Amino acid sequence: MGRALIRDRPTERRHTPRRSGEALSWIREFRLRPRLDATLVNLSEEGAVIETSAYLCPGVRTFIHLVGPSGVWRVSGQVARSWVASIVAEHGVRYRGALVFDRHLDLSTCG
Repeated sequence: MGRALIRDRPTERRHTPRRSGEALSWIREFRLRPRLDATLVNLSEEGAVIETSAYLCPGVRTFIHLVGPSGVWRVSGQVARSWVASIVAEHGVRYRGALVFDRHLDLSTCG
């Protein structure tokens, strides 16, 4: 009794690092197809997490379009999972979705 339960940190399972915030400042334009108003939360060579007001159904095919200083990148993939990110009276429900790309996106050539 009285012993603290100590948990080990979960093992990192991602194959490629995620980039977010300032590390994505090179992106001048981001679009999600089909045409959804979405925000890019983070990006890796294998996938992305996006936020939108529309629920993203797992298994649905999608495309992202990125414009940066050295070119344009389009990559296809599918929604792996989706969850409620927030519920705010002024904005309603916001969802986040994890996208898995069909091919690796070479981020070393993007930014």
